[in-house]
Amino acid sequence: MGWYEGEKRELPWRGEKDPYRIWVSEAMLQQTRVETVRIRYPAFIARFPSLAAMADASLDAVLAEWQGLGYYGRARNLHRAAREVMNQGGGAMPETRDALLALPGVGPYMAGAIASIAFGERCAAVDGNVQRVMSRVLNLSLAIDSTPAQNAIRQEAQALVPRARPGDFNQALMDLGARICLPKTPDCARCPVHDLCAGRSAGTQNELPVKTAKKPPAPYTLIQFRAERNGLVLLSQREKTGLFGGLWELPGFMVEGHLEKADRRRLKAQCAKLLGPGWRPGRELARITRTLTHRKILFVVHLAENSGKGAPPASQDGRLWASEEDFRALAVSTAQRAAWRAAKSALADMEGK
Repeated sequence: MGWYEGEKRELPWRGEKDPYRIWVSEAMLQQTRVETVRIRYPAFIARFPSLAAMADASLDAVLAEWQGLGYYGRARNLHRAAREVMNQGGGAMPETRDALLALPGVGPYMAGAIASIAFGERCAAVDGNVQRVMSRVLNLSLAIDSTPAQNAIRQEAQALVPRARPGDFNQALMDLGARICLPKTPDCARCPVHDLCAGRSAGTQNELPVKTAKKPPAPYTLIQFRAERNGLVLLSQREKTGLFGGLWELPGFMVEGHLEKADRRRLKAQCAKLLGPGWRPGRELARITRTLTHRKILFVVHLAENSGKGAPPASQDGRLWASEEDFRALAVSTAQRAAWRAAKSALADMEGK
């Protein structure tokens, strides 16, 4: 713990004892870089400073504030769980690891982190950094994502957690992985536990952890239509669950694989289905590719043209004619913002010719 006192990272949520705020920080840190969260956390907490404020907010407001952090399911789970706690738990956060696990989106790591830091429960919090540290300390030859390896790491990590300051101990292990026990170049000379590390003794630290080869992300194409009316652009809102759940985007449809060229008949049918009679696909404006964890998505944006034979679709729930200012304020994925900018730039070039 002496190393942690002198070397711990200065982070906006460090020293925080409010379980709600610890929960927010841990949700953000899942699959998002610490430097990004360091910047975004203060603004998010300023907007939703308490569990009650989160529960009272609309999901759209929470998603909008979450922009840029990615993996929006985390924000949806935060919002849903906050309402559950307020409605069913009387506004008090569960105080044990096991009780926290019952909340939407709270897994073993997050439950352990909240319970140990906020409530002082003697329980492990095993994130990716801790897994790496423990795989080297144990000189674990098993693939780190295998069930036997996961069980061994959890058991050993739990045995190491002290009764005094368990939250600080867990954070110390996380910081050790983030600052010293790095993925490719562990700084063993500066490591405070190098004498206890079986991997260092065996000279295998640079080969650990062992990982199972990942499958490449599956290719998909999202074909979208940019329909304009009086300087406004039509947006639609996705269903609350699933990919980009609850976010706003240009109306479109997704197909498997990366399409070099869409079938014109299908393109016309989908355009009319999404926008209504009288709308047809025009020229392609832009195509960009973005890679998510399990998908590599090709965004293809077409201009939508109106023949004047049908009334433009009205703004309603799940559909909105949006200005540029509206678009900036809505909950929109980073990838969709890039597709919007690319299409807008192409239109500007067309009009300038």
